[in-house]
Amino acid sequence: MSGVLALTLGTLGIAGCGGAKDAKSGAASKLVYWSMWTEGEGQQKAIKAALDDFSAETGIQVDAQWVGREVGKQVIPRLTAGNPPDLVDGGTDLLTSYGSTNLQNLTDVYKSKIPGEDLTVGDSLIKPMLKEVSGTDGPRLAPYSLVGSSVWYNQKVTPELSEHPPKTWAEFIKVLDKLKAAGRTPVALDGDIADYDAYWVLWALMRTGGPGTIANAAKDSSGQGFETPAWKRGTEAIQQLIKGGYFPKGFNGTKFPTQQSAWADQTSKTNLILMGSWLPTEATTSLTSQGKDVSKLIQFRSFPFPAISDQDKGAGVVDAGPIGFAVPRKALHKEAADKFIAYFLAKKQLSRIATVAKSMPARTDVTPPPDLAGYAKEFANATAFFGTNDGLYNSMPKWVTDVWQPAVVAFFEGKTDAAGFRAELSKRTADYHKNN
Repeated sequence: MSGVLALTLGTLGIAGCGGAKDAKSGAASKLVYWSMWTEGEGQQKAIKAALDDFSAETGIQVDAQWVGREVGKQVIPRLTAGNPPDLVDGGTDLLTSYGSTNLQNLTDVYKSKIPGEDLTVGDSLIKPMLKEVSGTDGPRLAPYSLVGSSVWYNQKVTPELSEHPPKTWAEFIKVLDKLKAAGRTPVALDGDIADYDAYWVLWALMRTGGPGTIANAAKDSSGQGFETPAWKRGTEAIQQLIKGGYFPKGFNGTKFPTQQSAWADQTSKTNLILMGSWLPTEATTSLTSQGKDVSKLIQFRSFPFPAISDQDKGAGVVDAGPIGFAVPRKALHKEAADKFIAYFLAKKQLSRIATVAKSMPARTDVTPPPDLAGYAKEFANATAFFGTNDGLYNSMPKWVTDVWQPAVVAFFEGKTDAAGFRAELSKRTADYHKNN
């Protein structure tokens, strides 16, 4: 990020599951899991505890490899060779990097009962999420956690925002002006991270036009997709933010996490930060390592990104990137992998994502960590979801790095205005399609 049972084998509830079998038949005797987490991370501890429970109660031997974020570099060659692990995890990028055809269709898993509950795996997930995790013919990912961005503030510093969070862009700017008049620097931003600059543009466009607003323009080879009313309203709102002097002086010249850390310990006298749901954990870890008492410094709170205008098409959309399990199509022990997916999504196990990993569980009926209560409310009321850079990291990564990010950084450095930003995107996008 910058910054993842109390039942016997016979009652696990996956259709067609039996006892130990020969590996060639999709055996339930062993489970080989390669994880995106490393030893010591909260998510690793949560999943490891569940794997231990699972193995003890089912007799299934578990071989877990805590590979880390570069796990794909090791899994992809094995997918090609036909000897992949039985279970992997990651975000929706797996459907692109691994190829959805290389991953098992989890429809039967989604229909299976969660151990000890009346819900099926599919029933446990909020419906708008299903589109995000599916290939053309069914789900390929079973989410257990979520990451997404929201507008954060410190309850100890700006308590009035709990009572009256700004719901419209006009109200938001009024809050910023009031803070600025009081001698504050309203918005923290580590501008050396292009995606952190881009969060602001992304959110504004997701509000004005809804999911697909950026992606559709990027895919238009003519380069003319950036002059729609949604693009104009969204980028002009961000122009107002950039030109308003609400960011710390020199925010584009410092190195992450300078501005985030200064927001956390209040050396910068900043109030708001648009950041991912990992902010509380990341900031707490940083402050604790400095010997500071986080409980005396911060009460993490967040509110939804405000509406831009009454013409918005993206009311209720939420930034929510699922992290979940996938089963390679050629896995030798599919039954064991299917069993564990349903097992881990039970409240008893999934609650560790909140209590141990301090992250957002993928079920709305599992209590989130207190710091993520605001984001959890957004998620529960979501009408649709979008991913970082409107999903283009997966579908058009070169456009993101060669077109989007340079234009966004120039916009935030004040080298261009909203109209110039759109014109630059138009030119670069047309050139991109000619050369790719």
